[in-house]
Amino acid sequence: MAVITSREEKEALVKQLLAITYQHSRRKEYQQARDLALEINGILPNIPQVLSDIATYSIFLQDWVKAIEYALLCISIEPKHINSHDVLAHAFGALYDWEPAGQYGRKALELRDEVSCANNKVPPQLPSKISLKGKQNIISFSLYGASPDYNETAVLNAELVDEFYPDWRCRFYVDETVPQSTLARLEAHKAEIIYATPEMKKLPPTMWRFLALEDPNAGYVIFRDADSVISRREATTVEEWVKSGRRFHTIRDSGAHTELIMAGLWGALAGSVPQFSQKMFTYVQTTSLHPRFADQFFLRDYIWQYVRQDLYASDRLFGFFEAHPITSVGENYDITHIGCDEGGYYKRIDLNYEDGQKLTWRLYSQISPLPNDDLSPRYIPERFICEYEAVVKDRAVSVCVPKRYGDGLTTGKSRLEILVAKE
Repeated sequence: MAVITSREEKEALVKQLLAITYQHSRRKEYQQARDLALEINGILPNIPQVLSDIATYSIFLQDWVKAIEYALLCISIEPKHINSHDVLAHAFGALYDWEPAGQYGRKALELRDEVSCANNKVPPQLPSKISLKGKQNIISFSLYGASPDYNETAVLNAELVDEFYPDWRCRFYVDETVPQSTLARLEAHKAEIIYATPEMKKLPPTMWRFLALEDPNAGYVIFRDADSVISRREATTVEEWVKSGRRFHTIRDSGAHTELIMAGLWGALAGSVPQFSQKMFTYVQTTSLHPRFADQFFLRDYIWQYVRQDLYASDRLFGFFEAHPITSVGENYDITHIGCDEGGYYKRIDLNYEDGQKLTWRLYSQISPLPNDDLSPRYIPERFICEYEAVVKDRAVSVCVPKRYGDGLTTGKSRLEILVAKE
């Protein structure tokens, strides 16, 4: 095999290897992607994008130390490399090292704002404020698919809204993939269901929830992810925003919250962005959409310039944009934080069944949807929570339940029942 020595030959090889690296990344094969990126760095050392890629793959692998190592190396070469500041905020946050997490996260936000302002020399004009008389405040979600890691936390939100947001109503934008049993449970808790039309389906599902801003009957609207669960601490920040009289609200409570607008942690007075849906359709028609972050990138590119003119920012870490602190009452990062994914508690159940056997699993729990004020579990008489079908693979099934119920599986306060599905 010929030895590659020239710069041109090395660059050609690196280009080929990078393409393979990104294929691994798209398949979520982050270990293979990082191994190959490290090999690339050995061929042509210290290319900022490659260093940033190594740091990013390390985040997915939860290798916080290596993520920090390569992100720091990247910004030593390219000080304004935004993704590397994101990585540092995320990794230091994961290590509970909040001072550098705040430092690097603020820098990431400032750099993004700098780019946004450079691309928008003249700020867009804000419309007149609507009257709130007779308006309904809305917590808007997108919900699609039959997975329990979104469906069950969606139900938790509907169960808790009267406790934390007594003057608000949950609204779910859904399609036909959501089980009827989920929709019935949501409606039992007075949630509003909006079915996606063919026109709406031209948008990424995560963006359906933004359509609430154009509802003529809406007042204040907040946007949340279906896999995070509302809390008293969150509601306190929303109340502070409403009292401030500002049109827009953002929340940041984690080292990973370094996008200008977190798609599931912002709010607005309805009507505050003119032609909102038209902007969304323009975006999807003219942009190569990111498979995961299309909603956040849209907000950054099309909406931030409105938001930054009249913003009440709630921020535990970064102090970005004259941010207001978030109350420490009900704060315990070991248990949860505002915007935390609470849906993905997975448990493998080993079974004495052949692969391919269809089963039904049922979850029962003595844990209330409503925790105590210190976030410890509140206990109630055992109740049936949910049931889902599964198929045996490798003589086991994987069960996904909300974290607050999943914690009970280790303490005996929750239990699973496995039934053979009837043919």
